[in-house]
Amino acid sequence: MGVGKLKDKIKQRDYKLQSLLEITNAINANLSVEELVQQYRIILSDQLQIPQILLFTFNNHSTCWIQHGFEDTGKWENHVYELYKSTTTKIQTISLDHSHVVVIPIEKDGSPIAFVILGDGDEELMEMSPSLKHMRFVQTLTGVLVVAIENKKLVEQTIAQAAIQRELQLAAEMQNLLLPKNLPQNQLLKVDAFYNAHGQVGGDYYDFFFTPNNGWMACIADVSGKGISAAFLMASVQAHVQSFIRTQGYNLKELIIQLNDVINKNANGEKFVTFFIAQYHPNQNQLEYINCGHNPALLFHHDSKNHQWLGAQIPGLGMIDQLPKFESKWVDFNQNDELLCYTDGLVEIENPQQEAFGEDNILEVIMKKSNGNTSENLINAVENFRNGMPYLDDIAILSIQM
Repeated sequence: MGVGKLKDKIKQRDYKLQSLLEITNAINANLSVEELVQQYRIILSDQLQIPQILLFTFNNHSTCWIQHGFEDTGKWENHVYELYKSTTTKIQTISLDHSHVVVIPIEKDGSPIAFVILGDGDEELMEMSPSLKHMRFVQTLTGVLVVAIENKKLVEQTIAQAAIQRELQLAAEMQNLLLPKNLPQNQLLKVDAFYNAHGQVGGDYYDFFFTPNNGWMACIADVSGKGISAAFLMASVQAHVQSFIRTQGYNLKELIIQLNDVINKNANGEKFVTFFIAQYHPNQNQLEYINCGHNPALLFHHDSKNHQWLGAQIPGLGMIDQLPKFESKWVDFNQNDELLCYTDGLVEIENPQQEAFGEDNILEVIMKKSNGNTSENLINAVENFRNGMPYLDDIAILSIQM
């Protein structure tokens, strides 16, 4: 080998080592994927004098990162996709429509994850082409780049997932703050509740508060769907209920009409809310209620063992722009009576035989009146009933007993 050729070979080797070092430093410097790809292209096109370059990566679908010197990428994309499906990992020289190219696969765990296509334009002697001359180096350099792209995508996904997780955590904390604390448990009134979100945040909600006439008001609701959007809509519902009561009083019918408008405005027809609200009037010993498409509340008279299901009168809120004509309903509510409100996650939980827990089991638990509060007794019954089967939905329970 002549001195000149030896010097060129050493110079080429040094350049390749320098190129690998530059790419590695760029990766360590946390340059963007676009910047890394641009640097890689310059090395191949400007320094190695390769006039045509295509780079495809595969991860569920193909992505073309570089299109340099090729006019029509479609035929090459189809070709490398066939190679990808056949798990080809060998370098190939092929001719397609009078174009001579080198197809270099980049593999991971024995399967291709990317292909780089190098062409030399009108070069007829492929054996003299820079594509062939540098194909092993290009394979190494491309492997470094593709792994860097994969790692960056994984980091981006991890960061995005962490952000979502933080949002879910904040929504869960917000939701927990919205649920009433220190529910009354005394000789005159016993209120207990249970809440379990199917995911990290749920779309169920309940509330309880006293009224100025020594009465009380209770409500429970269920937003269609789950997740953050359901939680925020539910927070909006709760805020409006409490704001209405503070500023406008205790007219249940007017509250429901306004709530329907609020939900229609906030949800844009994408979600709706089933809602049950009841107000105890001590002077009449009666319960006034409105049920908007919600599961029927159970009114149980412990002394007589009689019961009533307080079913829906109108559709769920946000289902239609204008509610049909309706009025609140009234029922007697005396000492030792109990109002049980719940969401559909309670009645829809299934056992291994795919039977739903249903309203009959709720009634049976109430009739037994075991030690402990009602919500606790119901959840114990559910645990025995489901026998290891998963929860299907959020569950909220609210019990008020005189």
